[in-house]
Amino acid sequence: MSFKFKYIPPLLILICLSLGMKGQGHYEALFHEANEVYKAGAYDSAKTIYSEIATNGMVSKELFYNLGNAHFKLGNVPASILFYERALRLDPMDEDIQYNLKITNSLITDKIEPVERVFFIEWWHNLAVSLSCTFWAIMFLALLALSATLLTFFFLAKNPKIKQLGLLGGGIVMASAIVVLLLGRTNGTETRKHEAIVFSPSVNVKSEPGLNGVDQFVIHSGIKVEVMDTDGDWSRIRLADGNSGWLQSQSMEEI
Repeated sequence: MSFKFKYIPPLLILICLSLGMKGQGHYEALFHEANEVYKAGAYDSAKTIYSEIATNGMVSKELFYNLGNAHFKLGNVPASILFYERALRLDPMDEDIQYNLKITNSLITDKIEPVERVFFIEWWHNLAVSLSCTFWAIMFLALLALSATLLTFFFLAKNPKIKQLGLLGGGIVMASAIVVLLLGRTNGTETRKHEAIVFSPSVNVKSEPGLNGVDQFVIHSGIKVEVMDTDGDWSRIRLADGNSGWLQSQSMEEI
């Protein structure tokens, strides 16, 4: 009896790890198969294999990017935009994803001009999203540790110059850590946005949730919207130009 209680948990862990490695290998093989199928021009088959991998919880920039490419080759612009956007969230600085997304966005009906931000706010935003939230967190902790080390010199050193250097350096590094923390928060706010891609060919955006709401404006497939709120089967969305309203949730898919 003691054997079962003592050794089964580690055995289960080993079995799960083994199955996980086998599963990972299986999907890697499927991914390479899909790539070969795609290169052969069988885009529908490639899309099916990529979709199977994604449906089973696999997440990677390359998977979403290739899935976007497959949908683009099949003429499904909204789906290609959706997967390019998902890939871009994993690597905001990837130039290939940015380029393909720009091409697909040029094909949609709605050309929305975003609300212009003050130049320094735009610069701050671009800097924050240029690197991952994990990077900013690690950088913050590293700067915090360095600041604590320098301030320790200030408190413990007997040499006045070392004390002065510790205080000055610790203060500068602490200020830098605060800036990095704020950049990380901005990044987190942006990446946690609930955004979606409209799939319905044409959608009347209402003034309130329900078919009886007044039509405010019309949007078309492929446009990206920010989801602000939900009410049953309806979602309140906002466009990049600030216009907002309600539409049926089933008409779009979240990024």
